[in-house]
Amino acid sequence: MSDWVFDSLICFLHSPVWNAALNTFIEEKSLVFDPNIEIDISDPQYLEIHNEYKNLVDYMLGSFMEELNITPEEFELACIEGKNLLTKNDPSNDNGSFSFHKGLFQQIWAANDMRTFVKLMVQRNIEIQLQALDLIERQRNSQDVDDIETQEREEIAEIEESVKVEVNHQEQEKQEDESLNRLNLFFEKEKVDKEDLNMRQAYLRQQRDKILQLKKQVRARQLDDTTMKERPKSAKAAQKIIRGENIEPDEASIQLRKILAKKLRDEVVDSSQN
Repeated sequence: MSDWVFDSLICFLHSPVWNAALNTFIEEKSLVFDPNIEIDISDPQYLEIHNEYKNLVDYMLGSFMEELNITPEEFELACIEGKNLLTKNDPSNDNGSFSFHKGLFQQIWAANDMRTFVKLMVQRNIEIQLQALDLIERQRNSQDVDDIETQEREEIAEIEESVKVEVNHQEQEKQEDESLNRLNLFFEKEKVDKEDLNMRQAYLRQQRDKILQLKKQVRARQLDDTTMKERPKSAKAAQKIIRGENIEPDEASIQLRKILAKKLRDEVVDSSQN
């Protein structure tokens, strides 16, 4: 049972259902996580967003448990059995599959750790702003109506492709710094007057909103009849999140996330600090 349960969780975290729900939330809420300022993790504004994120993760994990028809206790037992079996077969692999899938589990760990959550949100904010900046630069290079129409089709195709291949990932600090420098060059605060700066910020926000709306449409299409047949409960849960409906995770869902958090802390986080 242990291998089947853990493999099912990995497949779920890779699925369009999970990615559609979490990435839509992360992208829409990341705007206030300004990479140019030091985020105060005790600020009520950020704590409220983090609490919403916890509810989202719990809600989606709850739909996963319903589809597998397992309890949090059965999941925890499967994790223990899986680790014991893996260690028995390969004594050098003390951390087991959780360590191997460390990047994949970052989004779950972020629900339990505020600093990880802030880093995740700042990274995504930078990514979306860069996509918006790319959009602006392409529009500037378009000379006539045909060019603009062609460019728009290409932009939509690229956004659709980026959504299809979405995976949980961590950016390297060097890439982060380079991206941030590129954004700052767009504003050039020391060379641009306040009115022009405000116009650039508004325009970037407009393009950002356009990209997020297109991504939501693509993700909604991904939750098609095939997905509904494969993961009916979690697909419906994801649709609620994309539509912005209120969600209330039950106690079992919260318990599952806490079990996962404990496993991640014991087998990934703490071991990496030793």
